[in-house]
Amino acid sequence: MHLFLTGSVQIGKTTALNKTLELLKVTPGGFRSYFGADRRSPCRYLYMSSAAEPCAFTPEHAIVKYGLNENGMPVHIVLPSFEELGLQYLSEASSYPLIVLDECGRLEQKLPRFRARVLELLDGDVPVLGAVRQDAMGWLEDIRNHPKVQLITVTEQNRNDLPLQLAEYYAPFIKPIKEE
Repeated sequence: MHLFLTGSVQIGKTTALNKTLELLKVTPGGFRSYFGADRRSPCRYLYMSSAAEPCAFTPEHAIVKYGLNENGMPVHIVLPSFEELGLQYLSEASSYPLIVLDECGRLEQKLPRFRARVLELLDGDVPVLGAVRQDAMGWLEDIRNHPKVQLITVTEQNRNDLPLQLAEYYAPFIKPIKEE
């Protein structure tokens, strides 16, 4: 069974996911998407990197550009690197003991090859730990309703206990990294 964390924006889905990985002492495959220090600015980038690597705030890892149009209204541009990077990270994902998909959202709606690869991984046997928007529509319903996916809603009440519970769930499937 693959587990996907869901819940309101900024509730702690990624924090719970990262703490789970620390407890498991595992290097995951898959991807992470994240904002930089300018997260609250109307003009900012969304970045993506391999789940096996640290966050990288470089132009090569930028996948979405947020800004304002000439009328001052918010707009976003999905960059070609989104599908390219995503497919690269997803192509190698099943060679790892755990796949991380953080976070699946609405922006992928126009990336058919990326969406198809995510669903292929969910059909597979390598365990997946992911995050999916709570207000799922379109392709996100395919994740939420997948027969191998169980949703876990992150709340203020459970977010501190979730990493240990998730680590206990995944531990039998994963060989920890040997300490050097």
